[in-house]
Amino acid sequence: MEENRTNCDCLSSARTSQSNAYREMENICEIYRNLRNISKFYDWQNQCLNDEHLISGKNMILSMTTGAGKTLVAEIVMLRELINRRRSCILVVPYVAIAQEKVYSLSLFEDKFNICIEEYAASKGRLPPIKHRKRESVYVATIEKANLLINSLIEVDRIDEIGVLVVDELHMIGENIRGAIIEQGLIKFMQKGTGQIVGMSATLSNVEQLAKFLNAAVFSTKFRPVKLIEKVKIDNSLYVIQPGGELELEMNLGENKLKNRDPDGLVPLLYDIVPRRSVLIFCPTKKNCENVCKMLSYLMPKSFRERKKTERLAIVKALKNEEDGEFPSLLELSITRGVAYHHSGLTADERKIIEGAYQDGIISIICCTSTLAAGVNLPARRVIINAPLVGKESLRKAQYLQMIGRAGRAGYDDMGEAVTVVRSSYEESKFLDMIKGPLPRCNSSLNEPAVFSSFLLDLISLKVAQRLEELEVLVQQTLFGIQNSGSEKLLREMLEYLINHDLVSVDGNGNYSASLFGMAVFSAPLSPLVARQMCTLLSNNIKEGIVLSSHFHLLFMMVPFDISVDIDWNIFYEEYKALPRSEQALLARLGVNDKQLVRCFIDQPKLNEGESPLRLYISFMLHRLWKQETFFDVAERFHVSRGWLQNVLQATCSQASSITRFSEKLPSFWSLKNLLPDLVQHLRDCSQQELIPLLALDGVKRGRARQLYNAGFKTIGSIASTDPLVLLSTIDHLNRRQANAIIRSAKVLLRDQLAEKVEELQEQIGIKEMDILANFFSYC
Repeated sequence: MEENRTNCDCLSSARTSQSNAYREMENICEIYRNLRNISKFYDWQNQCLNDEHLISGKNMILSMTTGAGKTLVAEIVMLRELINRRRSCILVVPYVAIAQEKVYSLSLFEDKFNICIEEYAASKGRLPPIKHRKRESVYVATIEKANLLINSLIEVDRIDEIGVLVVDELHMIGENIRGAIIEQGLIKFMQKGTGQIVGMSATLSNVEQLAKFLNAAVFSTKFRPVKLIEKVKIDNSLYVIQPGGELELEMNLGENKLKNRDPDGLVPLLYDIVPRRSVLIFCPTKKNCENVCKMLSYLMPKSFRERKKTERLAIVKALKNEEDGEFPSLLELSITRGVAYHHSGLTADERKIIEGAYQDGIISIICCTSTLAAGVNLPARRVIINAPLVGKESLRKAQYLQMIGRAGRAGYDDMGEAVTVVRSSYEESKFLDMIKGPLPRCNSSLNEPAVFSSFLLDLISLKVAQRLEELEVLVQQTLFGIQNSGSEKLLREMLEYLINHDLVSVDGNGNYSASLFGMAVFSAPLSPLVARQMCTLLSNNIKEGIVLSSHFHLLFMMVPFDISVDIDWNIFYEEYKALPRSEQALLARLGVNDKQLVRCFIDQPKLNEGESPLRLYISFMLHRLWKQETFFDVAERFHVSRGWLQNVLQATCSQASSITRFSEKLPSFWSLKNLLPDLVQHLRDCSQQELIPLLALDGVKRGRARQLYNAGFKTIGSIASTDPLVLLSTIDHLNRRQANAIIRSAKVLLRDQLAEKVEELQEQIGIKEMDILANFFSYC
């Protein structure tokens, strides 16, 4: 009798708890609707938000097409965790630009719910994160930064602070090294954390394997809020692609009268769309983007080219402001005519300005490479794929689905169209095979020795697993282990490698632990496969003596080993001969001598990544940036794109930061520990000393920083306390969104600086004393 009563009480308690959970979710949905000004959710969103698995905290995969509305569900789940359970969240996104976009979008919730939205991308984000008193955070992180964030939280025993981990573009787990990093982060979180995982994925053919890996329920739907019509242009005919992949003739486009100047017949595909709606044209290569952009700038009707002249000229001025007045003439011409190109050859800030102009309707056509399909939200009424190729490779189905997913997004269009331009019969055959082929699979990339060895070192350093049997069980639970029966062989090979290279040791009881060197590699983090090479390089440089008459030697030491570029040996010779003799002599002692270089000048070989002359050539570029030459001038001199140069600068800053953390763990590298932090900051900003504080603000580069400084905004505090309208009236070529972003960024910097001081004080005087002080000071 007593047992029956106990069972009834437990059942009643469970029902009450479940009822409360549904009511809790309902309240959060209502709050979200009001804040986002949404009249009602889609049916599938309501079903998903009321799914018992999601509500109970079980891991969940949302598998559906681009534009279906997955983000809404993820944001509501995070809000529930923040508001009701007072735990922080991590949102993982693929790219820096998307992280910045998400931070701006989520800032709406900051003041309303007294939470922090923190960016962990590129150089931003402290590890471990700052402890905010009585405030939870959403950490918006790129893939690499999310992995480091998870590591740091495990290391200081704070991983239980995370209640929800959201992974956007979860299907990227199958994409090479970055995919392997996602997989590492997830398995560590599942082993040491207690939070819920929500993965947002494109439609895949093997989503059940992902679900097994994450121990997750799957919610999938074919719903698309805006109808998408897929078409293909073959010669002068336009066909509609039927659901089974068959082609149905829609119309004959007639003779292409501009064939000599527009051989693919793109212009007729634009007449009925622009300027009322927008168009994205995906091109196989960067050069093709620029050629198509130039062609359209001349061939589009005059009425289109002459529209919004004032706004377009303002965009050109804003772009010139990023490069101290210097800018490519083709892009300047095309933007004034309503067309732009967008690829990795542009800097991140240039791309951001172009994206903003497109979103505001100032630019109607963007000619872009495939990377834009996975980037920021730039919807179009019509997407044109100008050849089913990416580079020289045939377009894969995953890439195709991502590209056409940009067509007809909810809130922008009532329908979307995707037109693929196919030329030869071979192209047509390959394209139709891809269309009719199966959905893409997601296969683990953890089988690469470089990432697998790093994964094992992480597990051992963090004490997630310390015995062989623990490691074997854990590896079998990864997506790699689920998909590969022979994972134990790679595990044993990589453990042997770690032991032989003094990264890991094993005691008589079979317990693995990281050595001092291993902990340094883990903290950096560096790949175990290149760590010894890096250590030897640094040791040799310190032994020979670091030349401090300029920063060139330090810059040379910091250049990553995985960057490649075509060398102009004439420029190499000029730069090398301009070095002081002390630096030439040091390079000779390090193996880069006159004899070797003369042979290179004569043979002009194509060097492999990591070779000293190639790293030296890259150092010449960085040294010019260090001396405050513009990206435009340095890129012109060395015949590289500004975007590539910016990526090299960021990679070098990341490498320098890694070496700083590496040096902190090894006493023999104490000199680098003291020298590198200032070098990283100066290299990242490459600007006058008085502008460096302002360059920490989002969207502020050297030109904008100089504008702010000259207008009297000389400190972060002066910007944080101003009004957006004041900035708009005093700073040229600034729009409201940029003004809001700059002011918000200033407030976040001040908040974090204050939080760090409070954290330091708490460590010094204790938590109880801090609570007493809190009665006197209101800390936000």
